[in-house]
Amino acid sequence: MEQRITLKDLAQAAGVSVAAVSMILAGKGKISAPVAERVRNLATELGYKNNLRSPKLLTRRFKYVSILQREDFPYLWNFSQPFATWLEEQVIQKGYYPIILHIPPTATSTSVFKEITGARIGAVFAIHYADPVLFSELEAAGIPVIIVNNSEYQTRFFSVLADEVQGSCEATMHLIDLGHRRIGYADYLRPNYPTLVNDRFFGFRKAISENNLESPDGYRVEVNLPDFDTLLGRIGEIYRQPSPPTAFAVHDDYFAAYILEALNRIGKQVPRDVSLIATGGDVLDYRVPFIRKIDTMQIDQRLMVSMAWNLLEARLQQPGGPIQVLKTRMPYIDRGSCRFDMD
Repeated sequence: MEQRITLKDLAQAAGVSVAAVSMILAGKGKISAPVAERVRNLATELGYKNNLRSPKLLTRRFKYVSILQREDFPYLWNFSQPFATWLEEQVIQKGYYPIILHIPPTATSTSVFKEITGARIGAVFAIHYADPVLFSELEAAGIPVIIVNNSEYQTRFFSVLADEVQGSCEATMHLIDLGHRRIGYADYLRPNYPTLVNDRFFGFRKAISENNLESPDGYRVEVNLPDFDTLLGRIGEIYRQPSPPTAFAVHDDYFAAYILEALNRIGKQVPRDVSLIATGGDVLDYRVPFIRKIDTMQIDQRLMVSMAWNLLEARLQQPGGPIQVLKTRMPYIDRGSCRFDMD
């Protein structure tokens, strides 16, 4: 059985007193910044877990609940904003005051921690944003954190997620059910979300394998965004092959829009010549009339918000127990970008 790292172990590793470690993790005392940073980094590296689900989670009273947001790409704001809106409604409905914090890229874990504790915030929801050092500090201070729609730290923090593997598998199965047998896969580099990228590709491969199909490397697209020239060149290479794919499963509908335009430029029409389905979405705003419609596996944001609040209430009412991760199924949304394979 794995030995639990204690405060004493952490103090010895950091070369400071147990009292100093306790104050640093609780955000108290006047400890020098380099020492505090060293202790926090060691806590993360050693997998130190404080008594995060102590009775004070149940007994402490608070008025403010924070919703943390930060997106690295502007197009993702359209996707994450409904989470914030519905979480805000949920917080108010439950009798608390919501405080929405947009985290700038320059913010440090320490500065955000001070903002949260200084505002006497009692619980935190983090939308599509994760800072393991910050979250460890908040939990150590008795402030529960629920991550919404970020799968990178699901083994360390309470999280509510979409089932990306199953969603991608079902998207690919939909193409197979339409008669497609030559199916490509397209994604783009997202170094901050390796688990998400891998889960969607794994779901695609699962469907291909279970149906005894092949998806050779010649059908794979993987590029940096917004490098459209490289993407266009890659699509051209693929469709100069003797037997190119008749359909593509794509990482999300934002990238699918790039694929659609590249196909148009080489004379291929969607869905007449090539079917497209996004394994995740909806990133695009389909209320805008000039946005091309793309079939997606939709992330049910309202359901995830409800589940996130229920998870927080469960933590407050019943402290203790292991980290919990809740996942939702992703329903298929038909917008007309897929058709039966006529080959």
